[in-house]
Amino acid sequence: MGINPADYDKAVAERAVEQLRRDEKFNHILMAREDSVERAKQIFPLYEKYNEYNPVQIHTGIKSIAKREEIRRKIVSGESKIVVCVDMLGEGFDLPELKIAAFHDIRKSLAVTLQLAGRFTRSRPDLGKATFVPNLAEVDVQDELRKCDPP
Repeated sequence: MGINPADYDKAVAERAVEQLRRDEKFNHILMAREDSVERAKQIFPLYEKYNEYNPVQIHTGIKSIAKREEIRRKIVSGESKIVVCVDMLGEGFDLPELKIAAFHDIRKSLAVTLQLAGRFTRSRPDLGKATFVPNLAEVDVQDELRKCDPP
């Protein structure tokens, strides 16, 4: 009996949305991060059902620049509280309300992922704490975490 990645993706999404619900008083935004457009399209239905948060996805698979800008506007304005993305909210994008990170896929290494996670830890008195929901079933994550264990 092997690992079913879909089960872990569902668990990550459910845990992240559960946290978003708990954090409603802080006006937090949840970002689900994937490695590819294909993965984002696979993952989006897990979040799409939470229509009270107006989920959106943003990635290079959305060809219309105007559409991507409209999605960014919804995120920045807080109209959308869930965003599924692939490197579209990277460097230079500053939104302190991004406080919940659901990492379905880990970037090239755990160190790079943790660097990305750093943007979620920006402090402001009205924001509360950041939450990270990683897919620990991913073999690469387990290997990277083992490297962190003291001898």
